[in-house]
Amino acid sequence: MLSLSLLDAHPNFQRTLSVIRGGSQKAEAWLKDKLQTNKFALPMLHHPVSFIPEDIWHACPTTTNGNEQAHHNINHDGVHLTLLRGIMRG
Repeated sequence: MLSLSLLDAHPNFQRTLSVIRGGSQKAEAWLKDKLQTNKFALPMLHHPVSFIPEDIWHACPTTTNGNEQAHHNINHDGVHLTLLRGIMRG
C-alpha cells in the first residue's frame, strides 16, 4: 500500500516514503515539504503520527469541501459592493 492516508499503522511506512523520494523531483520536494517545513501535514493524513484521539479523528469530515464552500460564499457576497451595501453587509 502506497497511500499515507490511514487510520491504522502503515504496513510499510518507510518503504512508501522511499518510493516517494525515488520518484520525480516534484515528489521528492513534496515529501520534504511535508516532513520538514509543514510538519502538520503528515499528521493530518496519517493518524499514528497524530495527537488527535481516534474518536475525534472518526468524527471529523474527510474533506474540507464544506469549509471551502463557506469561504467562497463569504467572498462572493462581500466583494464589489457599493459603499452603502458594504456598510449594510458589515
